[in-house]
Amino acid sequence: MNKPKDSTFKQQRLKGANPILTPKLTIPVCIVIGIILLVVGVILLITVGSVKEIQGRYDDKCKGEETCYLDFVPEEDMEAPVYFLYELSNYHQNHRRYIKSVSSEQLSGETITYDDSSVCEPIRSYKDKEKNDMVYEPCGLVAWSVFNDTFKFTDSDSNDLGVSEKEITWKSDREEIFQNPSTPIDPLANTTIVSDLENEHFIVWMRIAALPTFRKLYAILEKGKLEKSKTYTIEIGNNYPVESFEGTKSLIITTTTFTGGKNSFLGYVYIITGSILFLVGILFLAKHLVKPRDLGDETYLTWYN
Repeated sequence: MNKPKDSTFKQQRLKGANPILTPKLTIPVCIVIGIILLVVGVILLITVGSVKEIQGRYDDKCKGEETCYLDFVPEEDMEAPVYFLYELSNYHQNHRRYIKSVSSEQLSGETITYDDSSVCEPIRSYKDKEKNDMVYEPCGLVAWSVFNDTFKFTDSDSNDLGVSEKEITWKSDREEIFQNPSTPIDPLANTTIVSDLENEHFIVWMRIAALPTFRKLYAILEKGKLEKSKTYTIEIGNNYPVESFEGTKSLIITTTTFTGGKNSFLGYVYIITGSILFLVGILFLAKHLVKPRDLGDETYLTWYN
């Protein structure tokens, strides 16, 4: 009664291809793919080499100061767009408890109750032990620890560089995920952590980093350039403490290419993989030329040995 219909599909009689991997096929494939990967790897390394980057640690220079200044001098012209990022080290944003301590509903503009804020443990509400409805806005460890250093970028004549702090986030984040509630958040209230949930620096911070040393975008120079050998100054509002977790704070100024920032890892991966494939192909070719093996030779079967 339950027998499948007598069709090529249900009775598994469909035509199929079962390629035979002969030396004449596998050797050229290994060599050609190896050469392609080597070429791609070299192109990636050359491209990454054209990225101009300036990096400067500032937590040690600004220790104990609310405002400090960091000067930098480009060794080459840096054409727009130029990206300004901050970097934190020894900061484990990927810790499970840290990642889970956030309310997606609250970040999308909804008002939540104390009971709803259980996902935000241990940062739930003001005077938490009383279990009141004075829920933090927004609640959770991620929002509680938001990065709050500020930066102002000027040239040697004290002219503002005119960097943009807009559109530094994913479009989907700023247009769909992060929304202010219908009732504005009072910035002076005891429950307020961040008064503007659509602030792009806040949105950037809420996008969790995977590694303990990470960079996050702060601003973009969209027009003009940073000139070679010219001194530029960054005024830093030093608000974010890193001593408690033995971390560091740095500023990164960089250009990009179609492959991203200054990171040679992918290029080396292509070169190493391509070299291995090319070498394997050459070894197989030498073996095939010196001591070929007849296809389908039954003497190689184990029960004949």
